Order: sequence, then C-alpha cells, then structure tokens
Amino acid sequence: MGDTGCVHFASYVKEYGYDSYSVVHAYFSACISKEARRRKALSCLCYKCGSSGPQLYSCLHCIYFACKGAHINEHYKHTKHYMALELCYGMLYCYQCRDFIYHSKCQAIAERHLRREARSLDKSLSWRPWSPSRLEIELLLKNPKRRHVTALTSIGLRGLLNLGSTCFMNCIVQALIHTPLLRDYFLAELHECTAKTAAKCLVCEVSRLFQEFYSGARGPLSLHRLLHLIWNHARHLAGYEQQDAHEFFIATLDVLHRHCKISMTELAANAAAAAAAAAAAAAATDKSKSSLPNAHQPSQNAHVGTNFLAHQATSQQEPLQLLQPQSGPNALAMPTAASPAGATGTTTATNATNSGQNQPSDPNPTQCNCIIDQIFTGGLQSDVVCQACKGVSTTIDPFWDISLDLGESSNGQGGYGGPPKSLIDCLERFTRAEHLGSSAKIKCNTCNSYQESTKQLSMRTLPIVASFHLKRFEHSSLIDKKISTFISFPAELDMTPFMSQKKSDQQQQHQQQSHLAPSSPSFPSSGANGSSASSMTSTGGIVATSSCLNNDDSRNQPYPNEDSDTADFRYSLYAVINHVGTLDAGHYTAYVRHQKDIWVKCDDHIITTATLKQVLDSEGYLLFYHKKILEYE
Repeated sequence: MGDTGCVHFASYVKEYGYDSYSVVHAYFSACISKEARRRKALSCLCYKCGSSGPQLYSCLHCIYFACKGAHINEHYKHTKHYMALELCYGMLYCYQCRDFIYHSKCQAIAERHLRREARSLDKSLSWRPWSPSRLEIELLLKNPKRRHVTALTSIGLRGLLNLGSTCFMNCIVQALIHTPLLRDYFLAELHECTAKTAAKCLVCEVSRLFQEFYSGARGPLSLHRLLHLIWNHARHLAGYEQQDAHEFFIATLDVLHRHCKISMTELAANAAAAAAAAAAAAAATDKSKSSLPNAHQPSQNAHVGTNFLAHQATSQQEPLQLLQPQSGPNALAMPTAASPAGATGTTTATNATNSGQNQPSDPNPTQCNCIIDQIFTGGLQSDVVCQACKGVSTTIDPFWDISLDLGESSNGQGGYGGPPKSLIDCLERFTRAEHLGSSAKIKCNTCNSYQESTKQLSMRTLPIVASFHLKRFEHSSLIDKKISTFISFPAELDMTPFMSQKKSDQQQQHQQQSHLAPSSPSFPSSGANGSSASSMTSTGGIVATSSCLNNDDSRNQPYPNEDSDTADFRYSLYAVINHVGTLDAGHYTAYVRHQKDIWVKCDDHIITTATLKQVLDSEGYLLFYHKKILEYE
C-alpha cells in the first residue's frame, strides 16, 4: 500500500470522487468555520446510541455517524459501505482491508482544512508528524549511505575512552545519549548558536557527540573536548581525581541549560536588532514618501506592523530573563543543608510571599523553554500544616532529580522506621508526612504564635525524564562510608500515588472521616530545607503560595496540578548508573536501553549485551525513567 491508498479506495474515488471526503472532513473533523463547528455540535452524534464519542466514525457513502466498534461495524455489515472517516484524527479506514489507509491527495485536502481551522480559531497549527517533501524524498533515495535500522543494529552504540578516572563522565554521557527526546532534538539539529559562542558552547559539543554516536562508526570516542568545556564552566569538577557521577550529571544539566539560555537570548537579540533595522528602514521610506508632492500620509497599519515586530522580539526575550544565573558554579550541584530549626527556609519563603502580594503573578517564573527544562524539570510541592489550626502553606520548587535516603528513618511513623528495601519504599518515605517537632516551630499568622507543624512533600508536576539518586555515599564528621544495601527498582514505574492531587484527595478523605473543619489562615510558607527536602536538587528559587485544605484554586500557581483523570504518570526504565567498589576506590558503569527489550552494559570503551534481569539485579546509584505517554499542549 503506497501513498494512493488501497484498491478499494481507488474504486470508491472512481465512483464518488473526493467531494464526500472533503465535505465530511471539513465539517465534522477539522471544522473549518464557526458554522462547521455548529453543525458538528448539533448532528455529529452516534445514530445508534446518541453519544458524541469518544471516537466517532462517519460512513463516506451515506454520512452515517457511529461509535467505534460494534455500532459502525454493524452499519458496514448491513450496508456493505466499506469506506469510513475517523473524525478525531481525520484518518481513512477501509473495512475490506480492515486497516487505516493513507492517500496523498486526501492528506493534502486535510492539511488545507487544518490551516483554515487554525485561522478560524486564531490559533497555531497543532502538532503534526513529520512528512518528507518531494525534495527530501529524492535526497533520501539518492543517498547511498542510508542505513536500515534492524533489531540487532549497533547504530547509536559507541564506547568511550577513559581519560584517567573519567568513568563518572562516560556513564552520564551514555545515559544522556540514550534519552529519546534529547536524541530526537539533537539529531534534528534544532539547536541554534551564534558563531561568537559556538566554540565555547557545551550544547554544540553535545550535538556533535550525537552525530558521532549515530554516524555508524564503531570505534570508541574520546570526550576530551567535552571534559575541557565542563572544567571551564564547572570549576569544582576540574582536576584528574574521580568525581561523583550524580554531581557531574547535575552540573552538566546546569551548564547545558545556561548555554541554551544564552543562545536563545542572543537569537532573540538578533531578531530585535533586525526588527529595529526594519523599523528604521520603514520610517525612512515613510519620510521620503511624505516629502514628495501629493504623497499620502503613512497609514496606521504601517506603524502597527512595525510595533508588532518589535513586540514579538521583546516577548521572546521576556521568558529568558525569568531564571537568573546561579550565584556560583556549584549552586545547583549541592543540596540545601538541613536546618534543625527551619528558620532560614521559613524566612525566605515568607519574604517571597510578601514581596509578590502586590505584583501580578507570573504563570511560570522559574522555568525557561529550553530543551533541558522541557525534559528534566518537574515541580516538587511542600505542604506545611499548622497542628493547631490545620492551616496549610504550600511551596513549589523546581527540580531536576530527586535524592532518596537509604539509611534508617529518624522516626518510626508509617511503618518505615528501618532502611528501605525498594524504590517504592524510598518514595513513600520521601512523600510521607513528617512531624517537624518542638525544636522547629513555625509562627502561624492565624494563631499569632509559634506552633508545631507537619511537612509533606509530593510531586506537583512530573518531568518527562524522572531521575532518582540513591544516596549511597554517606558523609559525616566521624566517618565517610558507602551504603551497598540492595534497593530493588521496577522496569515500569507508576508515580500516581506520589502526586500532589492524590495526596490531597487522601487528606480530604481523612478529614471527612475525622470530621475536621479546617479554617483559612494566612500561614507562612516553609521552604524545602527540612531533612526530606534537603535530598532534592532545585533549579531555581522558591515559589511560595498560601492555601488551605479545602481550597484547590491553582490558577496563579507556576506549576498547575496535573489532572489525574487525564494525565498519565507511568514511566519506563531506560538507564541505570552503578558504582562498584568502595568510596575511595570505585568504578562507574552504566546499563542503557538501546532498543525495546534490548539492553547493553557500557563499561568505558567496552559495550556488551545485557539482560533485563541483570539490570534489575544491579546495585543502582542513579535511575533514569522516561514517561511512557507524552501529552502535547
């Protein structure tokens, strides 16, 4: 089956032409106008059960609407009408082939309708899969070096030379190279950089590495250029001694994020300069025209267009100014130290709340739109509850990864007093409500006194890639040691139980059972400086908001609650970093998922095949999970 559909659709077109398809698609799939949307709302209902979906089909022979499954199948059996249009995505279905078909001319008609729909609704085109143009097809056919990717292909696998205790870098690079969305971004050459900064840009070097990995060559690579750039931009990692892989991972994300931001800023500045030059040229043209006899005065539309270009250039810069540069090279790599009294976090959060009371709320003050934030940034919610009046203070922090304690819990609440045995145990401990105690009282504005409180962490939003750091290296004033306890982790992970909405529902259910009536106080927020929050790494400042348990209005929150009914929180394991040996003399290796159900072990320049059982039986230091289903905005 090529781009002309099937033989059955060819006979249908010979008899009916394309008019029926065009009308049904324009009015009941794409909805090219307000009238089309009105007709769809009134008449696009299943003729069998009267429902509107969730997935409707329209018969192209008699324009009969029916639900997917038994209702549309029954119509086909009675009438033998074999061509139908799926209305949600506008796909052709042939009942004689029992499959969806593709037709290039119908696709061209559908694209025209989608553009008309976008103009009618004054919105941008929704995401569409890439389809090659005629020129691209010719280039692909003429290219003799095209590679056929099979299940046993080695494309994308390269060993990395150890440059002297650089296994910590090699394993992180292998994990990043095998991050699906990051791979797609760099192989599509979406990163743009100015010539002035390209030589020192870490993102350009990572882009080059992706090209090297997927070039088809099999020899090991040397990362000396990447290491030199990391040394220049993260001075605390410079030197020839062994470094911590987790610290290197966070520092790499930090540098990549900053370089993406610089590139975006420079491109926006260039666009602004071009817009200013265009405005000056237009003004000069208007002035020369006005000096001519009988010349018309410049219209308002010319000024509106010029200002719009300048506004567009300015609006591209605005989100880039929201995330300020870090105060030091190690500002992101080091977690916040635990504070017994918690006063520092309280003061910071309270000031953030008070300073923003008279200012308009920015919908997203801590994130930019670079590829690093799009893939790795999530939102961690901290709820502090006053034990006297039950008032809740909510703080939301962005994070790139979550560090999980492996030692014994400080208290035995919730049945997890001993050391955890699995990743689920670690996450349950991390999101369990913790009593702060009498030594960490926080002043409640409603009670007007210092009160004991509890703090609970939960996931406000989840990133596309969820990375977990198992804290195996314990540093204290008495001794430094490595925790080699086996922590089991699953190949498939569901994060739904740890979401803020889920925790909130459980709290409300508990309140209803206990017949509690919460009040609505103004309670100072507490930052993530407690023992649990100290084990996460944040990418920006604290955003503090006040709420109470019966108020879930999140319109002004920088990280809106994800709807648990529609969002999918399932993840698949795709990379595991292991540390073998002691704290003083150790070695890092990585397991990465090369293709579906195919795992490999990366030990510097040596690449060997591995089984899923070997991966899950490994000790585990850094765990990388990728979201199974992505929601497009």
